[in-house]
Amino acid sequence: MHNLFHHLADELPEYREEINRLSATDPKFQELMSKYREVDHQIRLADENIEPKCDESVEMFKRQRLALMDDMVHLIRSNKGGRVPA
Repeated sequence: MHNLFHHLADELPEYREEINRLSATDPKFQELMSKYREVDHQIRLADENIEPKCDESVEMFKRQRLALMDDMVHLIRSNKGGRVPA
């Protein structure tokens, strides 16, 4: 069985450090990440036929996942620009 999870850091390796930092420190990012994981989980369940869903539902989940990813990238970019180097 192949890995169907879409881990955000794997999808956006150029932001790996920022993803890890915001996951540990930013409540809004943590909320988005939690929603992203849940939606990704629902997609995986459907893709593996554990909880079959109609194609429209799966597509809706995929659009939600993409929208969440866009929101997180926006947060990453806005925090990266204002970040003071250590």
